[in-house]
Amino acid sequence: MKIKIKIKTLILALLLISLTFVWGIPTATLSIAYLLENKSDKATLFFERYASYPTTSKVKGGYLYADSLLRNFPKYSIFLTGWGGGDNTSPEDVEKVKNTLAGIMNEAPKSSETVYYIDSYRMLLDLAIDVGDAEMLKEWISFGQNSSEEKIVYIADIYNAFYLHVSRDREGAKKIIAKYEGSELADVNLDILRAEIELFDGNYEKSKRLYNEFNNGSNYWPRTESVFGSMGYLDRSFWFDYIMDDFIGDNIITGTVTFEGKPMPFVEIYVQKADGGMHSRGESYIGITDENGEFETLGLRDGLYNIGIGLDSSLLSDKVLQRSNHQYTELAGNGGKVDFTFRKTFGVTLPEPGQTVNGEEFTVSWEEVEGAAYYTVEPIITDEPYKKSGTSFRSPASDKNGKGKFAENYAVFNIEMLRNQFIIRFGGDGTSIEPLTVLGAFLPGAEYPIVVNAYDDENKLITSSIPMRSYYDSIPSVIVEGKLTKGEEMILGRDYTNAIAHYENMLNSNPDDVEALKYLARIYGTGWRMEEGNIEKAYEYGKRYGDLTGDNKMLIGTFNIMSKDEIKENIEIVRLAIEQARDDIWEDEYYFLSRYYIVLRDYEAAREVLDKRDSVTDTLIYLNMYFGDYAKAAENLQSKNYYLSRLASDKIINAVRALDENHPAAGDRQVFDDFLLKLIYGVHYEKGQSLYYETVKQIEDDNIKTILYEIYLDNHWSRSY
Repeated sequence: MKIKIKIKTLILALLLISLTFVWGIPTATLSIAYLLENKSDKATLFFERYASYPTTSKVKGGYLYADSLLRNFPKYSIFLTGWGGGDNTSPEDVEKVKNTLAGIMNEAPKSSETVYYIDSYRMLLDLAIDVGDAEMLKEWISFGQNSSEEKIVYIADIYNAFYLHVSRDREGAKKIIAKYEGSELADVNLDILRAEIELFDGNYEKSKRLYNEFNNGSNYWPRTESVFGSMGYLDRSFWFDYIMDDFIGDNIITGTVTFEGKPMPFVEIYVQKADGGMHSRGESYIGITDENGEFETLGLRDGLYNIGIGLDSSLLSDKVLQRSNHQYTELAGNGGKVDFTFRKTFGVTLPEPGQTVNGEEFTVSWEEVEGAAYYTVEPIITDEPYKKSGTSFRSPASDKNGKGKFAENYAVFNIEMLRNQFIIRFGGDGTSIEPLTVLGAFLPGAEYPIVVNAYDDENKLITSSIPMRSYYDSIPSVIVEGKLTKGEEMILGRDYTNAIAHYENMLNSNPDDVEALKYLARIYGTGWRMEEGNIEKAYEYGKRYGDLTGDNKMLIGTFNIMSKDEIKENIEIVRLAIEQARDDIWEDEYYFLSRYYIVLRDYEAAREVLDKRDSVTDTLIYLNMYFGDYAKAAENLQSKNYYLSRLASDKIINAVRALDENHPAAGDRQVFDDFLLKLIYGVHYEKGQSLYYETVKQIEDDNIKTILYEIYLDNHWSRSY
């Protein structure tokens, strides 16, 4: 049977097919990409499909794809008090953007594509700044200066002016600005650069006025929110009003940012108050590194500061920050120096990612690091281990011999010992204890990433096996073979009532069942303040477990999370537990032991046990001052093992030394000692402010007043909650 088709119908069908191919499919693809742009990571996939379609313009399609991969260049902030923010951009995506944009520059754009061509060029320059590639920036500036497109030449010149400004050749930058002022080409980039030069010339008020002028509508922002490879300029007006006005002074901080000794250009330098935390909002920089990795900041007033840096997250995929300075930056009229040194990560040879542990032990081995005095091994533990999500923490693990520091480049771990070591009181749901507080870590079937750190002989971190930005699925990890028992499943489901009944029935059948003894001890011990708690039973079951296994780590670990008030209420049982576990108390339990002695008011014993720890705590410093050993307290404050604190400032150290040279009068000493004892036991922040004011009004000694005020600030008692 023959089918007759009219010529007109055939032509119409072919036309429809052509339109669908040429216009319909790419238009639909782009529409989906725009729809998903702010909702899903899959938007990039549709932009990529649109860009690769045969009929799509390479200029427009390439730009939209590149922009979807890397937009606005938000910075990842790094302070000693914490770090975070920015998009999790991968080095692979950065390379894709670089190649895509470079390819666009080889095109001859149509008039309708000019705006995408110009935006692509600007994005290339922004990318060079964002990833700290000074040679790339200079190469593309030269390319633009030789262009026949007037707008491209202008952009090249303005970015060259930015480069000169960063290189502290502000006079050279000003000449370029003068060339374009008042011209039709002038845009917000020129305004920002002019304001930045005024700022770093010390003309704060003029810079502030310029920012307010164009932020109030006298000029326009480009189609992206980034300028000169950063979003920091958007917040300058806010930053002037609410941040920098409190900091303006004469102290200039200098320093470097390097990676394995090589400079890192265009890294932004930030400042925050030394208040013990890190602000989560974006930062406006007070300095930026040149191509030699060197920087000079704006002038800051005398005080204590938290200095940080901002850079693209893709740069952190193979880097670790060497935290050689654990103190805030203190300025007192003569400026300061701060260096940020990054080191390359080193490899862990065992385990491999997702390695299954079949027996009771597993080995961790790693590459040797030059200059390392010892290594620590830290599992990453989350409160939802089967989902690999939730709250997480890292803590050094002890090997099967109880060691936590390793001179060799390997260590062997016993799974049961690790499960007994990591007993952490997570938040819970308000009515019951958190399941992992009972179950511990290294549950069967759950994956635990492993991190190795290398330290020098001054206990300073040299480098680590994990970079500052990484994906857990690429980290060496172990999965313990097996599955949860029936009782463990009950605990994981928070069914503690039935779990208790289940394990007590097991003990009725076998009084020496170690699983039942362990979990009953933990349920009663860690949850004793809840409905199921019973500290006497916890001790009874824990002691029997220790007698049977020879491992008292579980018992002392269960009691280790007790507060001082909990210890006080159960002092006799805690004493018996400590006696039972005396030979199994490792360094990580010393702080618990000190709390026990503080409750007994045996402050000398508490000081002695805290002095055995590698790390220096506030409590040890307070105890040394309480005993009048001010020289030792000053030594503690200067220790590299003392955590980040504003108490480590020269102001406090000098005040403590002054007390050593000239001990306070008896009245002041008594009031100060009473205050220190309250600190040693623990002061809730709601009562801290009144305690401070009650104490300071009774003190005449200026050095003690200085110490009291810094403790007041360090404990955030000045805040209203």
